[in-house]
Amino acid sequence: MKPDNDFYIGWQADVPTPFRKAVRWAILVLAVVLPLLAGLLVWQQQGFSGAVFEYGKLTTLEGELIRTPVPFLRIPVKQAVGNALLFERVLLIGYNKRGADSTLNQWEAKQGSLTNKTLTVRGTLIYHDGKAALELTEEADALVRVSVPAQPLRPESGRTQAQPMTETGNLGMITVTGEITDPKCMLGVMKPGEGRPHRSCAVRCISGGIPPLLSVRNSQGQANYYLIVGPTGQSLNASILTDIGRPVQLRGRLEQADNWLILYTDSIQPIAQAPLDEAFQIAMCH
Repeated sequence: MKPDNDFYIGWQADVPTPFRKAVRWAILVLAVVLPLLAGLLVWQQQGFSGAVFEYGKLTTLEGELIRTPVPFLRIPVKQAVGNALLFERVLLIGYNKRGADSTLNQWEAKQGSLTNKTLTVRGTLIYHDGKAALELTEEADALVRVSVPAQPLRPESGRTQAQPMTETGNLGMITVTGEITDPKCMLGVMKPGEGRPHRSCAVRCISGGIPPLLSVRNSQGQANYYLIVGPTGQSLNASILTDIGRPVQLRGRLEQADNWLILYTDSIQPIAQAPLDEAFQIAMCH
């Protein structure tokens, strides 16, 4: 019987020649292949966005409360044209994965109706691409002060109050294709805040009352965002959960609300997906 000289036990001092050659080649191949694979994976990844979530830092803002169709704090900005003030709307969202309405209802239970009144509010800023949201982190305690009636914003212009809080512009009917996500994560809480990896988190945020946001990107990767509501401004949250994180086509009436776009729609058409899309979605947020 021919002896098996290639048999090797790990504690032996001498490694048989065939083992030694095989291990040497394996090390050389891995030393070349692994860095190439790592570089390829990095090259294919998208870079982190410039979205910001000021976690642990509370910011105080003052502005007039708008509750419909979605809750905003409307604040004057420094840039002005002539005697006309420019306004910016900051989207109000609740703590954790909830919309702001439950917190606003707590405030109004104590203060009465706050719509169109000037509020001083404290919360955590989230911002990206010229859009900002304020998380009411302290919930009921996030309301610092209420001014009744609304404070004058530009007395030297001859006006005693700000422009009406419903000041908007109708931009007509449009058809647009994009992805439904939630603004809280899209603007900076999660990276990525869109796509399959984020789908389960967006479903939880929107089912909790955070307004849905349509993210639309052109061929250069530039994004535009549309808050989505029903034809009369009603919430669509419960009816669109199965469309979140997937390409969809929407048709509806577009409205400019200061620095935000609001799409009033009842036409949401899913765009065909690859058969394996559902199987490979990743739940990353609980």
